[in-house]
Amino acid sequence: MPDVINKVMSLLSGDNEPGSDRDVLLKQLTKEISQNKYAKFYKVRQGELDPSFAQYLYNVYRIIYPLQSFLKDTAKAAKIRQIALEAFLDKNVMDIIKRLSPEAIAERKKTAGANLPKQLEEDLTALIAGFDSPRIAAADKCFNLIAAMKQFVLFDFASLLRKFDPDMKEGDFILPPKFSALEGDVVSAELSALFAVLPPYDESNDWKTVFEILKYCKGGTDVIPFPQWTNLLISLEDFKTSKAMELINRLSSGNPILEIKPSIPNEALSSLWIEQKTNEVREVISGITGNQKNAQISALEKAIFGAVETRRLLFYTKEKGKSLADKALESYIYAPALNHLMAFIQDFFSKEIQELCDILLIRGKWTNTSLSLQMSEGYHNIIDITPEITKLDAALDEDGADGPRLRGALLRVDRDKSQARYINIIVNSVNEEALHIINRAVPSLIVVGKHFKLLLDDYDKKPFELIMNWKELSLMSKLPISQRIAAAYKKINYFVQLMMLEAKSLEE
Repeated sequence: MPDVINKVMSLLSGDNEPGSDRDVLLKQLTKEISQNKYAKFYKVRQGELDPSFAQYLYNVYRIIYPLQSFLKDTAKAAKIRQIALEAFLDKNVMDIIKRLSPEAIAERKKTAGANLPKQLEEDLTALIAGFDSPRIAAADKCFNLIAAMKQFVLFDFASLLRKFDPDMKEGDFILPPKFSALEGDVVSAELSALFAVLPPYDESNDWKTVFEILKYCKGGTDVIPFPQWTNLLISLEDFKTSKAMELINRLSSGNPILEIKPSIPNEALSSLWIEQKTNEVREVISGITGNQKNAQISALEKAIFGAVETRRLLFYTKEKGKSLADKALESYIYAPALNHLMAFIQDFFSKEIQELCDILLIRGKWTNTSLSLQMSEGYHNIIDITPEITKLDAALDEDGADGPRLRGALLRVDRDKSQARYINIIVNSVNEEALHIINRAVPSLIVVGKHFKLLLDDYDKKPFELIMNWKELSLMSKLPISQRIAAAYKKINYFVQLMMLEAKSLEE
């Protein structure tokens, strides 16, 4: 193996003395080029490319220039991608694509209502399933032919040809250029790049479909005649198989083992398209569900709190969380839920629910003590959460456990990006604690709510089964006690729904 490496290194080195390996190979290449059918393109003794070579490239450039101009248009390029895919799709898949177009979705919003996200998910599932077929593979193959054509015709022929004639103007084919001979090493890199993007010629390649797609995208007229492209491919293939380009490149560069790897496009049009469409539809679904969620939250907030201001925390708030998010940092994601929880406990649980529990739990004569204990435990669990919420909020104060650290890191974060990670660690820790509090509160709320429902049902029974002295308890309430229990159960039920919406990761 070391001998092989040394051999290669000697070939690539500047050793050009008579009898060296490199010298021997270059002489062999000189002999080969002299016997090549395109020998006139390169003057071996002078190490120059002949004007006839530039003329050959100019003739290629003149043929493909309309394609170059057409494919440079980004709008047309986007349309080509679309049509290259749709040309191979069956009617069912096309119908789904039409249903998932932005215009169609906008119309469906008017009639489908809350069912639209589910319908869109079903259409998306059917669309993905429809892309698993041989037709899609054919679409990918066709698009890769277009990509191969594009990388070839967008090669900067004008810049290369101006090396042979500095006065030549791009796209000007009226005045014939005056090409001069040029030292090969001047354009050696450009020739390598050109050779790498020469389009493939294979009778199995469906160039006819490619040209039909281009014609459709140009409004029904050919960009260039298809036979002209076919003849060009045959000519280029002859040039490639003659090895003339490789020989010229090796001699021009002085590198006898120079290899040029062809650039073969391998773009999976279908998978890229389906990924883009999936993201597009999911964004619409997210927007719809987000709007629905916000509407539900607003309705529940109004039903629970009315016009009462619900912000009770000073530091763990939505507004302060937004100021963090504006700096691309983690935000206080559970601030709305925790503020609502605090407001619910202070304004409702510590007042109306406490009064009801005093009547029902202390004065009620329960037939099942374990049920009353469950309700009492759920009630006290919720009341006991208040100090924990206050403690979490106070920790973010300037005199709290986390406040000074956050404040200092925020002052430095613009000039020291490492502070962002430090801030995110603190904020995520606070968020985890907030979620932990909410996760403990909700099950206790559910317990209290379920017991209110049991008591409401029991009140209407004759004889009573859970509480034996309902008549006595009714006398202790200013309003009908069944009415108060029903209202409390309804409000707790609404509040649990609100918590579920505002903290999706709740453990039920």
